[in-house]
Amino acid sequence: MHVIRLHGPWTLEADGQAARRVHLPRDWSQVGEAARDRPVYLVRRFHRPTGLSPRTRVFLSVPAGWPVTTLTLHGRVLAGNISGDRRTYDLSDVIHRREAHDLRIGFPAGSRVADQPYFVAIEIEETAGD
Repeated sequence: MHVIRLHGPWTLEADGQAARRVHLPRDWSQVGEAARDRPVYLVRRFHRPTGLSPRTRVFLSVPAGWPVTTLTLHGRVLAGNISGDRRTYDLSDVIHRREAHDLRIGFPAGSRVADQPYFVAIEIEETAGD
């Protein structure tokens, strides 16, 4: 499995506040502070990884303990599956069709998201051929 961590600039949107840039994981505590009082959203664009074949499976992975209310890709809500200490979202179908991808992760007001580790990654697996 190949793992691409989604660090770098994200946009933090918090109800009632102007959107602002945060650099994660460095500014993870700012996300936690904002989530204490209001719902927050992390928004980021990323590009399709190179070298994918039709047999490639692509997943987005976050910690299983994150109190995620919604996770959307291009405005479409994705359902996650918990596997051990992480929650994964299958991006395989859409990742092959588009070059750029808009990701939005929502957290509820009152969540203690900063108590959890920061980890968002694209996991790439090549499945066996027929």
